[in-house]
Amino acid sequence: MRRIIFEALGLSDKEHSVLNVLQHQSLAQKISKISFQTKLPQTTTAFILRKLEKRKLAIRKRHNNHFVWGYRKSIDLFETITENSTKNSFISVVSGIRNIELELRKILDLGSSERLLSIQGAGISKNILKKIDEKFMHTFHDEIRKRRIIVEGVVAESVYNLFEKMTTPQLFSHLDRLTIVYVLPDELINFPLNIFIFGNRIILVDYETERLVRIEDPALQESYKALFFLAEQFGRKINLNKYIRELIVKRN
Repeated sequence: MRRIIFEALGLSDKEHSVLNVLQHQSLAQKISKISFQTKLPQTTTAFILRKLEKRKLAIRKRHNNHFVWGYRKSIDLFETITENSTKNSFISVVSGIRNIELELRKILDLGSSERLLSIQGAGISKNILKKIDEKFMHTFHDEIRKRRIIVEGVVAESVYNLFEKMTTPQLFSHLDRLTIVYVLPDELINFPLNIFIFGNRIILVDYETERLVRIEDPALQESYKALFFLAEQFGRKINLNKYIRELIVKRN
């Protein structure tokens, strides 16, 4: 499975070894330390890091009188967007679960049969069920069903596995929505964000820090859509409603 994932990303074994170090280090490091951990020559490591930087998988930052390298998490994108925002862009940041829920309600402005695209990174699996109010979840899903909004999602394996941990009422809440779901290995979308793409908006939610960023930018929205459909190609298509029914039947 790991070999298939690396080939899907177009990474060689050496490139993956460097990316793996970047993903697991807590702080950005100098090339010498990354080279030591990967057991690759520093010249090779530097060359690979520049390739990963071009592919937006690595980020280089100046620290004192030298550069350090880290994994380009989605959260880093916030800074880039803020620095390069134009007159046609709008960015809003809110904190706190209640404010996040208010922002998520704006999804319900979508008309019948319009699509909501969603990407759920592996990192949200630790907190999403604890953080989101169950009453809000039920109401939100009820409105999604009533308005016949189509939810097309790419989810990490660990997030998909959360259905087995849900209570029966939570399962019923998710049932009978118009959904198209693709499951990807955690390693491919290993970030702590729930991303929603709809209208001309992108919403990025970090449940752990209780932070939401809303971006209104047509060009960025199209870019995120392209990334979504690319991720979809490598996913395993799931009949979510059938799966949820099977889980409910097992409990009865």
